Amino acid sequence: MKILHKFILTFSTIIIIAIGLVSFFSIQYLESAVTDSELEEMKKITELKSLLIKNLHDRASEDLIFAMKNPKFVEYFELPETKAGNNYDENGILQYTPKQNEIKSELEQWIFNFQNKFQVDETCIIDATGQEHARLVLKNIAPVDDLSSEESSAPFFEPSFEKNVDEVHIQYPYVSPDTNRWVFAYTSPIVLGDGEKPAFYHFEMPITIFQSLMTTENGRMYVIDPNGFIIADSQNNSAANAKNNVAFENMDSFVPSNYFPSIQTVSATSEYSLLVKEMISEKMGFGKYMKNNENTFVVYEELPTFGWILAYEKPLSLMLSGSTTINELETIIMVISTITALAGILFAVVLSLKITRPLSNLSKWSSSQDVKNLSKISITQDDEIGKVGKSLNVMIDEISKNEEKISQQLEKLQELDIKKDEFASMVTHELKTPLTPIIGFATMLKNKGMIGELNSNQEKAVKTIFDNAKHLNNLIGDLLDIEKLALGKMKFDHQQINVKNLLNDIIKNTTQIAIEKKIEIKNTTKKDIRIFSDESRLKQVFNNLIYNAIDFVDENTGKIEINAQIKDSDVLFFVKDNGVGISKEQQKQLFRKFYQVDTSRTRKHGGTGLGLSICHGIITGLRGSIWCDSSKDTGTTFYFSIKKEKS
Repeated sequence: MKILHKFILTFSTIIIIAIGLVSFFSIQYLESAVTDSELEEMKKITELKSLLIKNLHDRASEDLIFAMKNPKFVEYFELPETKAGNNYDENGILQYTPKQNEIKSELEQWIFNFQNKFQVDETCIIDATGQEHARLVLKNIAPVDDLSSEESSAPFFEPSFEKNVDEVHIQYPYVSPDTNRWVFAYTSPIVLGDGEKPAFYHFEMPITIFQSLMTTENGRMYVIDPNGFIIADSQNNSAANAKNNVAFENMDSFVPSNYFPSIQTVSATSEYSLLVKEMISEKMGFGKYMKNNENTFVVYEELPTFGWILAYEKPLSLMLSGSTTINELETIIMVISTITALAGILFAVVLSLKITRPLSNLSKWSSSQDVKNLSKISITQDDEIGKVGKSLNVMIDEISKNEEKISQQLEKLQELDIKKDEFASMVTHELKTPLTPIIGFATMLKNKGMIGELNSNQEKAVKTIFDNAKHLNNLIGDLLDIEKLALGKMKFDHQQINVKNLLNDIIKNTTQIAIEKKIEIKNTTKKDIRIFSDESRLKQVFNNLIYNAIDFVDENTGKIEINAQIKDSDVLFFVKDNGVGISKEQQKQLFRKFYQVDTSRTRKHGGTGLGLSICHGIITGLRGSIWCDSSKDTGTTFYFSIKKEKS
């Protein structure tokens, strides 16, 4: 019996140690799972912020180009007296002819209205000699005797004349001498009919608009300049309040690090300095460093301007506190472990003292339990077996309570999901509703005779309205499709399809743009192939791939081929072009939402970056697969496969 007692005690000790180890590693696993989930959420927020920043610069550039559509800019500099050169009086004040004054007044009124509509601090017109011809500061028109003739020292002067029509130069931030505020400058040349660039139009936007995008509910978000200082920071707005004593004449010796906070204000450790070097080198990713004796996680992504890096960081404690269930789960594990350990000890004591029927009954009860519907033990004795039963009943009560909490949380998540669907549907409807009459009336205006005759300028304006409204309508459609795919709610209408006829229809629909772009689009499918799939969704995929290819091939020499072939039990489709190609590194990101192959601010290829993501979602929904084969300067081929019709 002594041997039995020793065996049971040793066995019980091993069980207790094992339970302790399992509890420890379970808690570690829970922390790791929550951290991974938080990192994914941080990546999504960082991507969204990066997109908002890109949209900020894009919108500012578009606003500038819009303002310059006023023909008075060209008319003013086409005047013979303007072309003859600037005329000054004995005090060095620029003199205007009556005609110049007339057009100048109209331009100043146009610029005044522009400043009222957009978030602009200052706007001005500067000619190739550095002479200002008009300036409005905070909606106040500068008098003639206050116009400067020495603007050639401005940092954006020479880069502005290097741009072509409808191209915008974005100037690194500086302190405006007129508003004494940190600003971005946006400039674009005024181009005459003969290609001459006699002047440029310029406006300044306060950097505080950019910095306001850094706000976040928790954690810290900031923008790093590769030279080692902070441009914007959700926890420190010192960049906006930096020394405002830099004038144009000092810009050659301007050192931004003297005015913006150093990266060491985030952390002065060597570990963080190495992480910053990694951010600048890798452009996108995540890392961590020690701060205040705990791990701090950082997600980062390069912005499209000035090589700046957007960083979003959270300490581990904040990431864990963001989960409403982590502490509860840890408590449950510890309670269960403690109760189980206690049960093991009681089991050893009882078994070593007496192996009786109550122990056998307890075993039978345990084996008969349904884990999905635990029932309590009926306790009639107060001995060790009774204590084990009571402890198990406490555990069952705790499990039931936590199941109820989890059930309530699931109900809340379902409610949030429904609200999200309703919001997405509402937003899409509200955006589409005003577009429908815009497109309708634009169509009526385009069709001569329906409303009235238009002159050539009016026709161009109506075409611009129609094209942009259609483009916006397509963008809204893309956003709706991506939301449906994310929620798994995109519907597919399967029917028998003659593949050759399908591809011929697609070719017919692209004939007009092929003629306009002077490129060749052809269907080389030979065999008669039939599949059972969704025809409209397949057309949507082909249209996305073909229009992508059109954007990346050269006019006059561009060639695009579409084809379908039977391969084993699948039908293999492809869209092939002889365009600029895509690098292997870029191919890894192609099907990611909002990804653009050309992300520079001067890129000529538009779009939301959703097209290929939608293609991937549709083909996956049709139980197929899609991939790309390309290399730089050798063209690109997109493949996707669909199961062929069963015989």
